[in-house]
Amino acid sequence: MSIWRAFHHSFPIRLFLMHIKYNQFLLLYWFLLFAIVGGAFGSSLGIPYLFLDPIYLDKVGFWGFFIIGISLAGFTMSFHITSYIMDGFRFPFLGTLPKPFAHFCLNNSLIPLAFLIYYIVKISQYQNYAALYSTNEKLLSLSGLILGMSVMFFLFFVYFTSTNKDIKRVLKRPPSINYPTSKQKRNAFRRLRKLKRKPIRCLNYLSLKGRFHSTKRFEKNYDRIAILGIFRQNQSNAIFIEVLLLASIFSLGLLQNTPIFQIPAAASSVLLLTIIVMTSGALSYWLRSWVISAVLLLLVISNVLFTQYDLGFQYPAYGLDYATEPTPYNLKQLKDLSTPLAVQNAKGYWLEMLENWRAKTDEEKPEMILIAVSGGGQRSALWTTHVLQQADSLLGGRLMDKTFMITGASGGLIGAAFYRDLYWKNKNRLDKRHLASVGKELLNPLIFKLLVNDIFFKLQSFEYAGQSYKKERGYTFEEELSSNLEETLDHPISEYLQPEFRGEIPVLLVSPLITNDGRKLYISPHPMAFMNDVSDHNASLPSVDFRALLKKHQPDSLRFLTALRMSATFPYVVPTISLPTNPPIQIADAGISDNYGISDALIFLQVFKEWLMENTSRVTLFTIRDSPKLEELKVDKPQNILQQLFSPIQSVYKSWDKVQSIKNDQWYHLSREIFGDHLRRVEIEYKNLPLESVSLNWRLTEAEKWSLKQAIGSDFNQKALQKLNR
Repeated sequence: MSIWRAFHHSFPIRLFLMHIKYNQFLLLYWFLLFAIVGGAFGSSLGIPYLFLDPIYLDKVGFWGFFIIGISLAGFTMSFHITSYIMDGFRFPFLGTLPKPFAHFCLNNSLIPLAFLIYYIVKISQYQNYAALYSTNEKLLSLSGLILGMSVMFFLFFVYFTSTNKDIKRVLKRPPSINYPTSKQKRNAFRRLRKLKRKPIRCLNYLSLKGRFHSTKRFEKNYDRIAILGIFRQNQSNAIFIEVLLLASIFSLGLLQNTPIFQIPAAASSVLLLTIIVMTSGALSYWLRSWVISAVLLLLVISNVLFTQYDLGFQYPAYGLDYATEPTPYNLKQLKDLSTPLAVQNAKGYWLEMLENWRAKTDEEKPEMILIAVSGGGQRSALWTTHVLQQADSLLGGRLMDKTFMITGASGGLIGAAFYRDLYWKNKNRLDKRHLASVGKELLNPLIFKLLVNDIFFKLQSFEYAGQSYKKERGYTFEEELSSNLEETLDHPISEYLQPEFRGEIPVLLVSPLITNDGRKLYISPHPMAFMNDVSDHNASLPSVDFRALLKKHQPDSLRFLTALRMSATFPYVVPTISLPTNPPIQIADAGISDNYGISDALIFLQVFKEWLMENTSRVTLFTIRDSPKLEELKVDKPQNILQQLFSPIQSVYKSWDKVQSIKNDQWYHLSREIFGDHLRRVEIEYKNLPLESVSLNWRLTEAEKWSLKQAIGSDFNQKALQKLNR
């Protein structure tokens, strides 16, 4: 036998080629894992770091990797089980071997072994690159991964060894086969024909002792009836393990609020893939060539049912009353909320607020600072908090006193809200502990909740402001955020009414987007009709006052954490909120409209320009960006066919940030034409020089946190801080 022939017809190679021919859907999941770990998928969102630097109980180390090892072993076994159930019959010699399923798994391990080696290499490369871990810590991480997989594989091995029959045990006590009915006879012969159908030629296999043997080694045991019994009994045990795995995953839902069971996000993702593999494998086994048609039909039926009977779950805003009849949402209603009288009353209300703020400063013409912060997940939250700390220190603790309003989006607004509350409650605003609180990860419980709760069922409920709501990942996000930020933000929005009105703390404006029509939704305890101060009666109203629109649904009870979440609706991770209107309006991230909060600040300047010119010495627009505004164009690399296909869409997505920056600059310069030297701008930017990038996510690695903290020391930012202090 030539070496090439022996290699080409060996059991591991034939299994690999079989997957390429028959089971592309199984290879797709492995390809996805390779792409994630290698950084080819989701790198800008930090998805690879979930695998390369997993955090568990606020630490990166042995136990996080141990849990990922367990989940990867479960995924690998689901791959083996699905392959065995679907295609084990293609290799009849397998039924003559002792421990046939164990032999199948061993020879089917080319892809899992290649991934494990690749994963270990990538972990080592990342940890060397991050330069944050000692040699012992690196070894502990890798040993945790390997030990987790080994423990899980050992348990599987013990189960299958003790329950699976092999040919010798069957032949010693031949099964009694009696088929009292013609239907049972037909089923038996059908299974025998299936066993003969499309066998794949295989000349040798890898034994459990690590040696290659001929597939005819136990040819004397080739009894088709016995082999059929072996396959059926092994398949039954494999299916039982699949059911046990699914039950284990679902049972985690009962313990989802216990931190020790909130496993790393990477492990949750792998468990989700495991469910998908087992489900798709079961469908393929039962439906065979009809599987694609059946899945498409199921999607069509589900779509019709969800549309006709409104079966979809709508995520609520906590604090609002959804039992009251929905408020109409139409053009007439919007115009009624923005009548000239409503606009004038709102202006008068805010002028009184401005006078209260000026009186608090004890200056006849104080300088006013308007802070505009950018969105960008946790990186923006940490960056904003760090910048505010440094700026406040430079101003001798007077930053919040000088600031009248804070605008922005997403994570930046969360960081600014946290800092404002620290000021309000007279805490030490320069404490490193507070900065560490902002940097605590939020992703593990979110992905875990998505896996064990949101996808399948929502059983648990809670009460807030006299209303009952289901616990879903939006609730988990708010609870984790509140816990991380020392429960400083857990109030209804009405809690801020008097402090903001009296000028004790800056006004913080939350302005998410209404996806139905593209208008902004201004969430504030104060009337906001003045933001619709348009003289043209035929003009489209640009915004909606949240409190005025939902006045029948107890809007003052809206949880402030929910308002912040509405402004930070990260797709798929944080659910989209629906409001009690007719038709229901959906709320999206404020960054879609203006990721930098500059347009809201400039509208405020235009509306109150006379008062500001007369009663302030200067207005400073202090902008905190989590990305550089001016960047050189990068040289485009050659694109493959898929990249060329999606290039137009990607180009629009990537340029949207630049489009907003250009428009904001245009509006700022128009405002400068009106205010002259009375208006100035101080810009702070995060430039990711220490790292290639900091991911847009709700979880940062230690290397990314270090990069964010170092960036304030750049010449550009130091000059900006000095300008702020002049």
